[in-house]
Amino acid sequence: MIVKNKYATYVGHKFLGKFHTVVQKWTAPDAPSANGVLASTLLTTAVQTITSGITSPDFPRTLAIDSDGAATGNVVITGKNIRGEVVTDTIALNGTNAVEGVVAFKSVTSIQLPVKAAAESVWVGWGDKLGLQEIPYSTTVIEECTGNANDTGGAVLTRDSDEVEKCLYDPTTQCNASANKLVVYVSEDTDAKIGSYTE
Repeated sequence: MIVKNKYATYVGHKFLGKFHTVVQKWTAPDAPSANGVLASTLLTTAVQTITSGITSPDFPRTLAIDSDGAATGNVVITGKNIRGEVVTDTIALNGTNAVEGVVAFKSVTSIQLPVKAAAESVWVGWGDKLGLQEIPYSTTVIEECTGNANDTGGAVLTRDSDEVEKCLYDPTTQCNASANKLVVYVSEDTDAKIGSYTE
């Protein structure tokens, strides 16, 4: 069974009971971006909820925040996961250190910024971790490819038992907007609505 949508190509085979192999492919996913979602935005004396000037990532993937000063407080990101469900991620600022979240966003609808401590700005980008279409049975990677070549040794799957947006693939070789990515894993995700993840 092969199902294609604009987010990934899904291939399922060897269906035995609930367990099945999932082959998930991303077409030339973009390289990580520091400010691809929200450009540098000045904090103010009041909490801001940004709803315009936001760019969603090319595929469902984790987001990262950073600041040009000693900014503290939480950035709350709201959007949708790969299944079109509303999700949020609360990420704590850590001064000028980039902090990556744990939720893979297909789209971003709003970003809540904290109050300023001084004249500081915050920006939001995306990381290298890509969202899985199904909840994996384990964190074992059966196979991983970049382009048409196998990658070995470095891929990491993150598994959450009931939130698909926290199920992530961290590839061995960083995304670079030119090479396709493919990963194979086992799932027993009976909640997956195959082929229904587009809007």
